[in-house]
Amino acid sequence: MSGFETIDSIFFQIKRFIWPVIFLFTGFYLLSIATETQNIELNNGTIMAVKQSSWFLWASLLWILGTVIWTLYLLGVIKTMVGYGIMVVMLTLGIVVLYKDYDIIAYDVEQLSTWNMMDGDIKARMNDIKEAELAYKEANGRYTNNMDELIDFVRTGTKMTIKKIGALPERKPTPEEYKLIYGDNRAIDYNMTEIEAYAIVKKSAVVPEDLVGFLRDTAFIPVLDAIFNDPKYIENRDKSGCDLAFHPDSLRYVPYSKILVELDTASLLKGEIKVSTLQIAMIHPMDSTLYQIGDVNDNHLRENWKK
Repeated sequence: MSGFETIDSIFFQIKRFIWPVIFLFTGFYLLSIATETQNIELNNGTIMAVKQSSWFLWASLLWILGTVIWTLYLLGVIKTMVGYGIMVVMLTLGIVVLYKDYDIIAYDVEQLSTWNMMDGDIKARMNDIKEAELAYKEANGRYTNNMDELIDFVRTGTKMTIKKIGALPERKPTPEEYKLIYGDNRAIDYNMTEIEAYAIVKKSAVVPEDLVGFLRDTAFIPVLDAIFNDPKYIENRDKSGCDLAFHPDSLRYVPYSKILVELDTASLLKGEIKVSTLQIAMIHPMDSTLYQIGDVNDNHLRENWKK
């Protein structure tokens, strides 16, 4: 055999085995993936560790087995078309199982993404209820465990706010201003307070230049406007990842379900003072994770997910 014939023979063999070799390396690559844990970034930026299912392992093994049979057929060890048929079946099964594994992982990722979305919305609604309860307590001196009563308060109730116009001067009142406020000549020890500044404005025939336009006034505005339609509250709610628009009637339900919110109240003595207590609880619809704010046996309003 001449040199050219040898080279031709080598290239012929390379052409015969190049695809089986590529498929074989692909099979081993798939096998390495099957034994590793991968990190997948969800739509909300969360990193989820995903371990391949057993389907992926079987797919890689079938892929390698199909390639081995293909190679044996090319080497002449398997001389009938049966071997070729087995190789095609093995590779086909490998592809089918790979798709099945991909489908399972895609479903798991979608489920976790949905769980995270619901998690954020549940926490936002818990906070909505807490803010409504705080406003209710401010108006009535206690919390309520009646959801209808709370929703009606959110719809029709009012909240006291202090209208603030003008900055408080960073100075002490003058002796004349002190006498105007208190009617005596007491010592001037501290900088002017907002109450003192407002009193000076109200009582002065000529308002001092640095207090012109200064106003502190109490007003009562609807709870919806004071809290839930407040631009800062809406901005913080959006930043938390909440996708739900606020609606009073929805306060009674766990988001994305008809599961009722658990609302409980009690009272306890702190020294000689009777203190109202509150407990808000929700269950995640997908796996019964408990979310809780407050405790009927204590007067805190901590969230159990921040422990």
